[in-house]
Amino acid sequence: MRKNIILGFLLAFVAANISAQNPNQMPKKAQAINLSERWGNYERSQYFGVRFGMNVSQVMFYGPDVDNSSRVGFNGGLVAGFMLSKSTPIFIETGLLYQGKGAYVNNDRDDRVTIRQHFLEIPAVFKYKIQTGVEHLKVQPFVGMFMAFGVSGETRFYGADPARYPVDSRGRYKRDTFSEGGLRAFDLGIKMGCGLSMRNFYFELGYSIGLVNAARDSFNDFGFDNFDNSIHTGCFSTTLGLDF
Repeated sequence: MRKNIILGFLLAFVAANISAQNPNQMPKKAQAINLSERWGNYERSQYFGVRFGMNVSQVMFYGPDVDNSSRVGFNGGLVAGFMLSKSTPIFIETGLLYQGKGAYVNNDRDDRVTIRQHFLEIPAVFKYKIQTGVEHLKVQPFVGMFMAFGVSGETRFYGADPARYPVDSRGRYKRDTFSEGGLRAFDLGIKMGCGLSMRNFYFELGYSIGLVNAARDSFNDFGFDNFDNSIHTGCFSTTLGLDF
């Protein structure tokens, strides 16, 4: 099942790049326009964009005595979108994004864990651009997948046993989130939401959920006695951007 999902994701990503490299899919006039003309062309068959925004994320532990709280982070990066058909305004969008995620987790003994995760993400989503009654205002619902790679992170354990773990003066044990015994650095999941564009300006609300169980076989639960060894990421996001 997971292999089929990864294969589908990669095929969508390859299709986006083939579309970008095929000049026959763009009108000849669009191929020749310079940057200033492109800025004023709101009916592009392809676009490039800059994104920056805020995440409200969770690392979802499942168990009767586990309490999850959201953590605020940031997102940002570059995207590119390509029209798949001249007859319908369906685009595939991909890019390279930074995603700051994490969570606050408490167990039944009030031991607290703070998780920070820093990902590089490659999205592949399908967008349908809907014209509204307002000139140049478009609604853009989207759905697709993402593939993410954890590049760094820190997990802080409050209440760790000092006889077993090297705690600091505040009683915290700190380690790399993606180290051995921690969480998986690879994630693959579903991404959905809706965007709103006005000329070159873009606003988006989205949600993503990881399908990969982030708990390694050696994951140390640090007192989460009823934890069922299943951990997934979840993230709400608000994003601003410029397209050209």
